[in-house]
Amino acid sequence: MTLNPKIKKEKIRFILIVVFITLIATFIIFLLVRTLSDKGALHNSEITEMNKKIKSLNKKLESLNSEYSILNRDRDSLKNHVDYMIPLRSLIYNAKLRDQVGINLDLCPGDIAMMKTDSSRVVIIDLKVGGNDLSYYVNYLIKTNNGSTKEVSPYELSPLKK
Repeated sequence: MTLNPKIKKEKIRFILIVVFITLIATFIIFLLVRTLSDKGALHNSEITEMNKKIKSLNKKLESLNSEYSILNRDRDSLKNHVDYMIPLRSLIYNAKLRDQVGINLDLCPGDIAMMKTDSSRVVIIDLKVGGNDLSYYVNYLIKTNNGSTKEVSPYELSPLKK
């Protein structure tokens, strides 16, 4: 069975084309596998990098949690001191208010003043400040010459001239 030389050439050409296509397909498959493996390696390196970041963030979280517990403990100990002072809050507020008002007045406790009504000398014992949201008062508690105490308005007293 002899084949025609034309058919032989066609057969050889066909075989060469098949081999060439197979080689090209193999090369393309090789490149795809290599690209995918590079992407996998890149993905693995990204995963390891992310794991390192997660570990460092976990360490920071642990340190922040320990600082938070320390601050919480300190806050609780300070709260115990403040809880003791809460019933005294209005007293402290009133004392601060009295001191702020007393700064602006001419006469202070311990000063000697003169009553405007009878020109007698008196000693100022204390300053009384009180009132509510709508009204207030400022009075001096004084000790007179005969030893009695009285509450008078600042308008009823004048400082002694030196």
